[in-house]
Amino acid sequence: MFGQENAVWTESLYLRGYRPSTGRKLVEKDLRDYANILKENDIKYAYIFAGPFKKDGHLPQYPFSEQAKRSVSKIKEYYPEIRILPWIGGVQNKTVYLGDSVWVENALEDTQKLVETLGVSGIHIDFEYILKGDPYLDLTIEAEKQGDRKAYGKNVNLFHKKLRRILPNAFISSVVVSTSPNTKQWKRKTTIEELNVLLRYVDQLSFLFYDTQINKQQQFELSCIEQIRDIKILKKLNGDSQFLMAIGTFINRPELHKYRNLEIESISNTIATIKNSSISVDTSMRVIDGIAIFCDWETDNSEWEEFRNNWVGDN
Repeated sequence: MFGQENAVWTESLYLRGYRPSTGRKLVEKDLRDYANILKENDIKYAYIFAGPFKKDGHLPQYPFSEQAKRSVSKIKEYYPEIRILPWIGGVQNKTVYLGDSVWVENALEDTQKLVETLGVSGIHIDFEYILKGDPYLDLTIEAEKQGDRKAYGKNVNLFHKKLRRILPNAFISSVVVSTSPNTKQWKRKTTIEELNVLLRYVDQLSFLFYDTQINKQQQFELSCIEQIRDIKILKKLNGDSQFLMAIGTFINRPELHKYRNLEIESISNTIATIKNSSISVDTSMRVIDGIAIFCDWETDNSEWEEFRNNWVGDN
């Protein structure tokens, strides 16, 4: 009833050859251990960070490097079934300018080049629109321009449409914020109408179901049911696409405490809530095709075990 098309967002270490925060260099054991973690936890898709886009729309150089190509090759050698999807994107009005035709053309050109250079089967797109007003999260965002928020959904869809045109056979994955009105993330929500257009161009869509600003289990369950109902509607119209629910594993920084109550948003409780909500919505069809985990660099061994026990091993 619950799908195992599971995914994980992964740090840039494997493509860069070093960890930017510490300077620690990548070694062969890192690649082998990473592949084993993916395999052991039935992860089918690895979103390995290859961005963000720069202000001119181009990608940085590191994902095109010999190191990046070697890492992709070695991970596939250790885990042949894995689908590596380079993770690119960024924040609107910080380094992403979807309303700028030159920016878009540069971004599309580099995205196509990246897929071809790394020899991967597809790409993972993560565009974000940070809502104004949060004293921590929107400090680095340029002033919101007139009509930016309204045009954003249309611009995201147009980018994916153009990307599909130049990569007709690629596996295109994308991510959006939960559509449930009761979740209060700091990012702009995508409407169902916008999603029905987006799904013409993508093979997989993940819904972020964490950082909800919810503190009561009853409300969390209600929001999960609302989300799964929306996915069911979308799935009936777009049956060839995969629909994933994204859960959070992270260090809970103080400035984000108001968004994440880890008693509510723990791995075990989130997965149990997703399962119970799915059963409540429909027992005759598989609505959720898998879980996407954010993120590999903040998921420790005990959390991986918790994921296996509650999702992978319980199906």
